[in-house]
Amino acid sequence: MTASTASRGTLSVMYYNNTVTSAAQLVRRMKLNSGLTLRELARRAKTSAPTLVDYEAGRHEPRLSTLQRLAEASGCDLVIELRPRLTEPEKRTLRLHELIAAKLSARPQSVVLLARRNLEVMRTADVGGHASSYLDAWAHLLDGPLDTLVAVMTSTDQAARDLRQNSPFAGVLSDEERLEALRSMRSSVESVTA
Repeated sequence: MTASTASRGTLSVMYYNNTVTSAAQLVRRMKLNSGLTLRELARRAKTSAPTLVDYEAGRHEPRLSTLQRLAEASGCDLVIELRPRLTEPEKRTLRLHELIAAKLSARPQSVVLLARRNLEVMRTADVGGHASSYLDAWAHLLDGPLDTLVAVMTSTDQAARDLRQNSPFAGVLSDEERLEALRSMRSSVESVTA
């Protein structure tokens, strides 16, 4: 997540996520983040308003250099990042945490309470303190905004991958829900390789 102070003095926050963002979505986000009219953003980025309309609608794909100019004109940083692919175990934990995130959104108090209880059990079991940094990170996330917790739970960045290996969300999903999710993943992999 990055934050920047816009010229109007308000704080704009843009979240990184684990989905590919289309050029049309990027242009819309930059326009919204800038607070500029489409015409003014186009002028500052040295392009035309009709061209920006085409980019927003997905009718044309901007070049990378155009996206960089738009980012600069809108007060954003354009970040392109390559990450290692998720391993099969990481894909499984991500899928399970996506399901947990859905339950968290539906029943935040009960899921957070269960996670806090699990966290205390995990701290007691971590006699050597090897997982303390992960447990501390989970405690901080559980005390913060729900959207930040969900964003981390479902992120593909390396820190989130590592964090999921020490997850306090045991018991949120039933055995049947977990098994169904794993079966579903297995059948989708088999259909792709067939």
